[in-house]
Amino acid sequence: MKQIDCLFERVSHVGVGIALLFLAVGLTLIGVTVLPVIGLVTAVPVFLLAGWFIAAPKSQECTLS
Repeated sequence: MKQIDCLFERVSHVGVGIALLFLAVGLTLIGVTVLPVIGLVTAVPVFLLAGWFIAAPKSQECTLS
């Protein structure tokens, strides 16, 4: 796999992670102010998913190069 493809993969994972992080912060604000139980129950999995995307491992092709 080309090195540029590996760079794009990393940037896309971090980009999706940051977008999910902003979504989770928004859900937390909604959860605290409007719908406490529903907002916080949906915000926690989104926070975890954002953390997973930010710390996502490289694919097998990118670890070899």
